[in-house]
Amino acid sequence: MRMLPLILSLFIAATAFAGNVSVKDFGAVGNGVTYDTKAVQAAIDCAAAQGGGVVTVPAGTYLCGSLWLRSNIELHLEDGAVIKGSPDIADYCAADCCPQNEGEIGHGDYTSGGHLLLGVDVQNVTLSGPGRIDGNSDAFLLDSEGKRYRKKSLIPNRPSQMVWFVDSRNIVLKDIELADSPYWSCFILNCENVSIDGCYVHTRRKDYHTFNGDGIDIDRCRNVSITRCRIDTSDDCITLRASGAHLLQNPQDCENVVVTSCSLSSSCNAIRVGVGEGHIHDAVLSGISITDTKTAFNIVSSYSKGERGTDIDGIVFKDISVQARDLLRIHHMRSKDAVIKDITFEDIRGTAPEDSRIWAKKAAPFKGIVFRNVEVPACFECVNARVKVCGGLFTRKKLTRSELRSRMENIENEKKLMY
Repeated sequence: MRMLPLILSLFIAATAFAGNVSVKDFGAVGNGVTYDTKAVQAAIDCAAAQGGGVVTVPAGTYLCGSLWLRSNIELHLEDGAVIKGSPDIADYCAADCCPQNEGEIGHGDYTSGGHLLLGVDVQNVTLSGPGRIDGNSDAFLLDSEGKRYRKKSLIPNRPSQMVWFVDSRNIVLKDIELADSPYWSCFILNCENVSIDGCYVHTRRKDYHTFNGDGIDIDRCRNVSITRCRIDTSDDCITLRASGAHLLQNPQDCENVVVTSCSLSSSCNAIRVGVGEGHIHDAVLSGISITDTKTAFNIVSSYSKGERGTDIDGIVFKDISVQARDLLRIHHMRSKDAVIKDITFEDIRGTAPEDSRIWAKKAAPFKGIVFRNVEVPACFECVNARVKVCGGLFTRKKLTRSELRSRMENIENEKKLMY
């Protein structure tokens, strides 16, 4: 496997800028009632106009709509500082605010295309804590009586990804809390040189369920490091994707990704790899703790009808403890012939009692799936896949002829029960 070293620390240290400012200098109040969007944006723009700098957000709650990040800026939230999303959808950017953006009002995930913090075609940008970015999910996911919407299609409107970077490079998120997004918490699309370190990311899953409440979504990015993060979400904690090509001028592979020393918990998938029509390859995920989770690892080529699906190869999961309902799912879903190969699970331990699934379509069998010292006492079903087991307690389940015939029919017909 080819994995380039990720020396991301070279761009983490901020340059000595002349434009260091406080949002208070521009009239920000921080009382949680006054709208501070204009003041915070003015501070960002002023620092950028002076060549860059640190924009400090002191303790307080700053109610804001969309904030546009600029190049060579560090937005630093001090202890006790909160940037909280406006409850008014009109305060967020429109779906057509830039060519790379889109919304899904009336279909799909039912989102507006608005973002709380967004960086479009920027470089050398840092979001640092220990303060918090709060998506104010209560304002969008609870009705006027404070009751949760039972279906996402019933939500009148909600913003899209809370923190969004696209077509950017040298991006750092460090020691910051991303809380209560009404949709995905952090989406990094088609970027290069990304470091996410020491962050706490969480969406609602106990008092009510945040539909599509992902943690960190890495899509078509190269040279990415996710370290020392704690992620507790209603949907996927971490995803590696290769989608969105129709929005991008120069879509790239999702490659050279390292995830290490993270703690993950999810009502859905702790780690999901796949979705789109591109290529995900060369990633190492290690030293991870997964607890209170439905599925630990979900590798899927395509969820959507009509797309080819994503090719996935050269992925290593190593030194991971698991407490989940099922250990893994590897499947094409709606893809017809995408390539999934060379996936290694090594030194995995814990509990995941329900059967796992490795289900490929006949036209594109999976190759090079390896389980080495997987000390999880459970079974996996295998259809149209070459799997090697080297030690451990994770074993292949023997299917009867009728069971195998039924599985193959479901796989080829893309029936719901396989999902």
